[in-house]
Amino acid sequence: NWKFAAEQFCSDMYHVPVSHASAALALTPDDTDADAELFPLDGTQGRQFTSPWGHGTGFFTSAGDVLGLIVGREPGDWFQGGNPEVVDRLGHQRALNMRGTHATLFPNLSFLPGINTMRIWHPRGPNEMEAWAWTVVDSSAPPEVRERQRVGTLRTFGSAGMLEQDDGENW
Repeated sequence: NWKFAAEQFCSDMYHVPVSHASAALALTPDDTDADAELFPLDGTQGRQFTSPWGHGTGFFTSAGDVLGLIVGREPGDWFQGGNPEVVDRLGHQRALNMRGTHATLFPNLSFLPGINTMRIWHPRGPNEMEAWAWTVVDSSAPPEVRERQRVGTLRTFGSAGMLEQDDGENW
């Protein structure tokens, strides 16, 4: 049912460490400390919002380097503090401490800010859905950051992406 995917994007913060553990291990750079917590669970805090109209979002306020793990270190570092213009506009807390953000505008537009991917979920009958996906890349990012974001998104999302395969099982 197409609603499962849309609902997961607006409310399911807890699935990432469980559903995506094997993909996270595969994506972890070789020089990562063996004791590093990819998805810290103890003391991880965040916020969750839902509206009476079906919209929702959530984000962690202390979630490690999840973005760098998914799209690569260069885009992760750039989006999490390498762009002073963003910090000036949003302030330190919103620019640097909101991680793992996920959201849905009811009924079927979902997006992952930071990872910069968007989805529209199209019902194709009672037991099927079609997902249209886009990646948005900041034109002011350096060329190597834009390329790493493109490759990182292809590797993790879409029909052949490691994370999308895990999510398909949930949906």
